Amino acid sequence: MKTLSFIMSTIALALYSGSYFFNNKRNYLILQLTGNVFLSISYFLMGAYFTMVSVAIGIGRGLICYTYEKNNKKVPLYMIIGLCFVTVLSYVVINYVILSGNSSPWDILYMFASCMYAITFAMRNIKLMRYVILIPHISAISYNLLVNAPISSAISYGIEFMITIVAIIKFHFQERHTKKIRTAQEL
Repeated sequence: MKTLSFIMSTIALALYSGSYFFNNKRNYLILQLTGNVFLSISYFLMGAYFTMVSVAIGIGRGLICYTYEKNNKKVPLYMIIGLCFVTVLSYVVINYVILSGNSSPWDILYMFASCMYAITFAMRNIKLMRYVILIPHISAISYNLLVNAPISSAISYGIEFMITIVAIIKFHFQERHTKKIRTAQEL
């Protein structure tokens, strides 16, 4: 099962990594959504049920955000609050009702990351989103390292973190620098 979990998380990694090279929110969300499907399967195979459900909620989050983005609308605040509520509720039900408290205490860290992803993905401004998404990436990296998830899961979030930094540099600093050079040349 570990090998299959590793393969699923590696596919998720490839999809997540590719998403950051789009400067279009819709394409970004499609690849993130598809990556979540594979990551959810990976967590299921390793028995991390709360994390699997959180990633499955992330699939719903991605579909909601994609639908609003596709229609050029802002995700309503009640949807973001609802996604966070469902994440917290699933944490309680899975860890205390189903598993009777026999779960990882680090699940709280992933619960925080899931709620932050809901907030981040709902942002219409992709530039601001790139900065804020660093917070749940760090939480997810920490979680994966603390629960000994397949290394590709931790690497996946780590690479996403690094690619986000690269995207910030490319789309925020490099473009601004290029515009300054063009303006100077025009003078």
